Amino acid sequence: MSDNNITYITDVSMLTCVVESRFSEDVLKAARSVGAKLGCTSHNAKGLGVRERFGILGIAIDAEKEIIQMMVASEQQDIVYDAIYRAVDLDVPGRGYIYLTPMIKASTYIPKSVLTKLDENK
Repeated sequence: MSDNNITYITDVSMLTCVVESRFSEDVLKAARSVGAKLGCTSHNAKGLGVRERFGILGIAIDAEKEIIQMMVASEQQDIVYDAIYRAVDLDVPGRGYIYLTPMIKASTYIPKSVLTKLDENK
């Protein structure tokens, strides 16, 4: 099971993207296309704000969204962020938004074989 040693991951950021549900696969494809090694969480959400209409054409904003969160290496965060922003056209009103959150530390199970290789490379 566990020997009570905790391995801390410190060089990561949490990338969160809130998009219309139909674009959630595009978010994942864009991240993978630039080499992100994904461990991500995705869940549905529904906005509670006032539904406003944008622009002269009165385009309605869909309140149903998908929230995709993934840890990305700090060295990859800008590349992944830009790839997702462009792939999903987040400059379109109501399409969604993206943001990065620095993580102080995170922990999860890491196989001993991986830890051994990391120690050898130091």
